Amino acid sequence: MLIQFSQFLEVIVKNLSRYLALLVFAACSSGNNQKTAVVIKLSPETIEVPTIDFASSNPGMIHLFDSDSGEHVMIYNHVIKKLQISSFPEGKLKLTIPLEFDNEKRSRRFTGGTLIGNDSIFVTFYPPALGMINFDGELLWEQTLPEGNYRVSHIGNGSMIPLFKSHNRIFGAQPFLMDHHRMSTSDIQKQSLVYSASLTSDEAAWHEVYYALDYWEQGKKLSYFSWAKRADLIYIAPFYDHSIQVFDTKTNLVVATKEVKSKHIEKFNVVNELPANPDKAIIETLESDQYETFLYDPYRDVFYRIFLPGYPIEKAFNTDQLRLMERSRPLTGIMVLDKELNVLAEHLFEAFEVHSSDNFLVGKAGLYVSTNNMNRDDFSDDLMSYKLLTLEF
Repeated sequence: MLIQFSQFLEVIVKNLSRYLALLVFAACSSGNNQKTAVVIKLSPETIEVPTIDFASSNPGMIHLFDSDSGEHVMIYNHVIKKLQISSFPEGKLKLTIPLEFDNEKRSRRFTGGTLIGNDSIFVTFYPPALGMINFDGELLWEQTLPEGNYRVSHIGNGSMIPLFKSHNRIFGAQPFLMDHHRMSTSDIQKQSLVYSASLTSDEAAWHEVYYALDYWEQGKKLSYFSWAKRADLIYIAPFYDHSIQVFDTKTNLVVATKEVKSKHIEKFNVVNELPANPDKAIIETLESDQYETFLYDPYRDVFYRIFLPGYPIEKAFNTDQLRLMERSRPLTGIMVLDKELNVLAEHLFEAFEVHSSDNFLVGKAGLYVSTNNMNRDDFSDDLMSYKLLTLEF
């Protein structure tokens, strides 16, 4: 009995922080989710940054960071297949980082990179593995991921799902349900969304983080999420669900879940069976609602949640036109949330006013929003163009 009681106490102590966090978060979440509003302002001036070496004007992997010599962006240039660091907003190239990881024993395919600290870039590979490189592109550390309940064929990282460092571990995201059409509802709770690897030992693990039990209650929604980190907590914001999960990197447990709903988001895309053709699939995506990029702003201690209202397709478009609208959605909005995920403000941009995808940059002056929507008449491949979004509290 004494052994059993001590084991019981050990379980209680181990989970005490989780229970306390749930109580605190529940208290913060009670009542109205709308707090004192802030005013969202968008600068009339456009900031133009020249592209380098034929890089995309809306890179799929871009990160703004502050250094002793000012703000810089790191992008993945898919044309030359290298990382590049440039001054922002001047666009002066400061560094090109090679990405060549083949050797006699193994070929590694680069799938994403996140700058963590002043001189360390953490990367993901195929086959699934984590690594760390320096600014010379030298691989200094590597850790293969273990197999989970489902075979994971790909991991990556970038603007929407960067890697995070916490408690001597690197945390990464795997947002896809790998076998969507053949999975049952119960299978959702078998596929973990978060993994981590230790920087001090040869160990990596998948954590007990899953899409919600009722995720497919109204049909087979698609799967993806964006996430952001504040202190020890990582906030997981699905594209096709209102609720945000809070993951504690101390305990490696989900300690809270909160519904954070935009008034513009109602109808998620449900795919119970394969669409009849590619055009129909794209139209169904464009006509449905979803969330997208989720960011933390440490300068103002707020979160941004991008949302994409559905856009009715009322005339015929060819496949290329539809794909372009899918890549750079017609309608985009933004929510501003406080540290307890209460909604402070929402703003819906004009149709085709901004580029909806990865290119949102948190800076000291505010949030840089790409105005280079690919469907606009003034779209340019030669410039990254932004307007500065600021908040008035």
